Amino acid sequence: MANDHREIEQTLARYCHRVDRGTAKEVAALFAQDAILSPYYDGPYEVYGREGIRGWYAFYHQTLGANVTNLKHLINSMMIDVDGDVATSVCYLTAYFTSKEDKTAYQTQGTYYDTLVREGDTWLFQTRRIEVEFITSLGTVIDQMKPMGFPGSSG
Repeated sequence: MANDHREIEQTLARYCHRVDRGTAKEVAALFAQDAILSPYYDGPYEVYGREGIRGWYAFYHQTLGANVTNLKHLINSMMIDVDGDVATSVCYLTAYFTSKEDKTAYQTQGTYYDTLVREGDTWLFQTRRIEVEFITSLGTVIDQMKPMGFPGSSG
């Protein structure tokens, strides 16, 4: 059971990293063949099947991804319940990004509601509902920190 929890946590973390820096195909690989994605923050609709989900994330990367930098998804307060080869998970999501248009940083707060299924040694999303409660502006981004000037550096 503890190993199942760790593997599910890894699936949740892989999702964040792949959405931020991966491809639509890599994100979709985390979903079962007959999975359902419900990106409720974009409207009350569902996307069916791994291939449909791949198409949705390709669209996501082309629209949102093309207009932001520094995208980072973070998850916390995970509640995971395992019952054999099926699990449920609820976790809070915080996402940060910088708008290319106005160089402003934004923070998003939301919740992921998931069911997962075991396929071999891997846990995959069977359903994922994404709800966003709010997005807030954090202010203008400083592109780079001023170097500290470590005297022992060779550069």
